[in-house]
Amino acid sequence: MSDGQALKKEYRSKLRICIDILESISRVGWAQQSYLMREANLSYDRLIKYLEFLASRELITINQTHGLYSLTDKGAQLLNEFKRFEKLAKAFGIDV
Repeated sequence: MSDGQALKKEYRSKLRICIDILESISRVGWAQQSYLMREANLSYDRLIKYLEFLASRELITINQTHGLYSLTDKGAQLLNEFKRFEKLAKAFGIDV
C-alpha cells in the first residue's frame, strides 16, 4: 500500500453486529460480556446497548445472577434464517 493510499475501513450494519453477537453466543451456549466484547469487537457501552436491544426483542435471555447471555428459540431461528439468506446472497455474489 502506498503512503498516499488511505485504508478502507469496513463498517458493520446494526444487523451484522446483532448477528455477530448471536453467533458468538451460539458457539458457547452461555456467554459473558467480556467474551462478547472480544468476539463482536465492541466497546462495553456499545455491547450493552446491543444486548438490551436483543433482549427487548426476546432474541436472547440474561441470567442476571451470573451475568450470562443465551439465545432464545426465537434468536436461534433468526440466526438460522440469516445464515440461509447469507448463503443465498453469496450465491449471487452479494456480501451481507
